[in-house]
Amino acid sequence: MKTRLERTKCTVILKKSRHHKSDYYLAIEAYPVHDSENPRQSKSTGFVIKTPIWDKTRPTRGGGFLPKRNAEGIIQCRTKVDQDACEFAHKYCHLQQVEFDNKALYPDQYKQKHDAERKAKMDFIEYIEKYIERRRPLTSGSLTYQWESMLTRLKNFAGNKKLLFGNLTPLLANQFREYLITNTNKQGKPLAPNSQKLYLAHFKSALFQAYKEEILPTDISIKLDPIKGEETFRDYLTTDELQKVANTPCDDDETRRAALFSALTGLRYVDISKLTWNAISRDETAEPLLEFRQQKTKGIVSKLISSEARMLCGERKQPENLIFPNIATGDDLSEIIRAWVKSAGVLNKDITFHCFRHTYATLQIEGGTDIFVVSKLLGHTDVKTTQIYTHLTNNQKKTATNVIKLNLNP
Repeated sequence: MKTRLERTKCTVILKKSRHHKSDYYLAIEAYPVHDSENPRQSKSTGFVIKTPIWDKTRPTRGGGFLPKRNAEGIIQCRTKVDQDACEFAHKYCHLQQVEFDNKALYPDQYKQKHDAERKAKMDFIEYIEKYIERRRPLTSGSLTYQWESMLTRLKNFAGNKKLLFGNLTPLLANQFREYLITNTNKQGKPLAPNSQKLYLAHFKSALFQAYKEEILPTDISIKLDPIKGEETFRDYLTTDELQKVANTPCDDDETRRAALFSALTGLRYVDISKLTWNAISRDETAEPLLEFRQQKTKGIVSKLISSEARMLCGERKQPENLIFPNIATGDDLSEIIRAWVKSAGVLNKDITFHCFRHTYATLQIEGGTDIFVVSKLLGHTDVKTTQIYTHLTNNQKKTATNVIKLNLNP
């Protein structure tokens, strides 16, 4: 049995002007429109005629007459100007009829076309704003700030106007890349290379996310070359310095314990601040096992921790309770860490909470732990991320310096 075709018929009609009795607007009427709440739809052509010829054999209910049409259905007029307008309206009506027919005959193709047109009119900037808000509860404050900073520069690049998905091309994406390289900050200086690198990485991430969600038909992000940042030195504590800091009292003991826990486990602040007792195995007779989902990458970390790290956690509480519920945040955290490290006699390094994670990674590599093992212990998804910790330590430099010896006093 054949499927019944729900056909919409388009017709050129005349609408009398409310202001001028002799004027008639040419409009396209579609009826019935099956997928709309209003089955009768009318669209103006923008043309006004004054000399239609009326068909005296076809009266209307209102006492008038219908316009006279030729064999093709074109409204007839007395002047050439009006007749040309009617012929244009007829062609426009035909195009509308074809669109309705294709919509009924090929609903899947029409839906795809309609979806593509709808997505092309979406604002990429608004999309990123919603993406940031959607991920805000799942990401750290610093990462959210980075995304917002990138978005600010993208808005400036777009002239604070909409950036439609339909206008997103590899050329435009590369123009934003050049904008990041040549853009200046409030002091009139170019952005730091690492800031350029970071903002472009987030921009590419947004493009790829839109591609995954099938808003962009192609992955534009692969058309963008990364910006090469500058190598930065990451402060860390030597074994002796870490011992001094551990032996030094701190005004905030919970923050002190959390920082040392980071140095012994390599965990990030965001993970430590959300770590619950459910993450540490309940068997106190065996080596403590730590299992949790990272806040940054969402990957699962499962590893043994030392008895010293377990001791820093304190007395076990209910599984859902935070291990470090009162750890300092924001500027308070930085001030507490800097004052504590300074009182321990470490004066020539700018140590932040994250430096304790750097300390863990660096001391592991210095101690001979394989870089792939360190990568897994840190929860990195790519070993290239771990390679930033392979810088030479002072002990390694000293050893390397004395490898080659010459007798210059024979």
